[in-house]
Amino acid sequence: MRWHQGWTVLVVAIVFQAVVVGIVFSCFSLWVTPWLQEFHAPRALLMTANSGGTIGSGVLMLFAGSAMDRYPMRWLVVGGIAVLCAGLVLIAMATQVWQIIALYSTLVAVGYAFSATLAGQVLAAKWFPDRVGFAVGLVLLGSNAGGILMPPFVGWLLSHYGWRNSDLISAAVLMVFVVPLVWFFVRLPRDGEVPEPVTRSTPNGARPPPQPVWSYGAIIREPKFWINGLAFLGASLASYAFSQNIGPYAHDLGVNVLSSGLLISTLSLTSIAGRLGMGALADRIDPRIPYWLGIGLIWLTLLLTLNHPDYRMLVVICALMGLGGGGLLPVSSAMVGQVFGASSFGRVMGMVVPFFSVAAAVGPVISARIRDHASSYSSAFLPYLVVLPIGAIIMFGLRRYRERS
Repeated sequence: MRWHQGWTVLVVAIVFQAVVVGIVFSCFSLWVTPWLQEFHAPRALLMTANSGGTIGSGVLMLFAGSAMDRYPMRWLVVGGIAVLCAGLVLIAMATQVWQIIALYSTLVAVGYAFSATLAGQVLAAKWFPDRVGFAVGLVLLGSNAGGILMPPFVGWLLSHYGWRNSDLISAAVLMVFVVPLVWFFVRLPRDGEVPEPVTRSTPNGARPPPQPVWSYGAIIREPKFWINGLAFLGASLASYAFSQNIGPYAHDLGVNVLSSGLLISTLSLTSIAGRLGMGALADRIDPRIPYWLGIGLIWLTLLLTLNHPDYRMLVVICALMGLGGGGLLPVSSAMVGQVFGASSFGRVMGMVVPFFSVAAAVGPVISARIRDHASSYSSAFLPYLVVLPIGAIIMFGLRRYRERS
């Protein structure tokens, strides 16, 4: 496979995603403990900072995606990192909890919307329009890398320099190391730099006309957009509910902290295989098939949790969840690329990602509340055993609409 500029862009996208996602979300829980010690605030109140950032960035991606289709990516990503750094610096100066919550919900959310996963997805789709699923799966490995590499680094900073200086150092790392990489290497392709798209044969052998640029109104009126969003909403609710509750769920089953960490590592590692495998599969066959395969794995995972599994079964459960849940976003991206085209990918994906953001913010809370009420995780995942088949049925509508169009 010949190396071209697109691969360089994807490598840099993996790097900036790793650092941004790692600092903002993967390391969030590491800051909670020193905040508790300094501000003596309830844990639930501190957790609203993470929820505010998740929801805020999801809403902002509605506008960020459209901007990424129209304006230079290096300016948008560098601008996002600059706003994120401003948020980190101000957080380091916070004197009350509400200030941290407000900054996560505003500046940090803005920075994340323009410099994290959506930016990586858009770059992947623009440079590899015929392999969107695989390219998005590849670039999203930055999120996995951030979850693996950044927590030890930030943990070391916190233990040696305190939480306020750790925020300042994190901002410095972004500005000194990440911004130059983005500025010199990140851009959208020029004419002739993208491999010729694979086109379907036509009766006269001519190339099919290029796909149109979609407006917000046209996207909202398009049934395929809602099929994609709603089908993946239910699957993402189940995936996030399990992955964010695996620690306390394992604790309830008598698993120690070290072994719980290994379960999380299993989940993360197999999600890499899910992202690459499901994404590549969605490029080659009907993308509904990897979608159904993914939610089938998730459904089986949740079914296995009902019988109070032992540790070996928990490892299997986490592996299955990683394979199924890890492939959701690449498959969704492949569907968006196939239906709406690369020219409008940013705008459409910016409208699809909020479905995932809502799932990330709501799914874990629903299961946690069920567990608190029932004093056990035995029924915490039951709602999703019903939700997942509904998503599978919704996805059938994609074929029916295609046949009419």
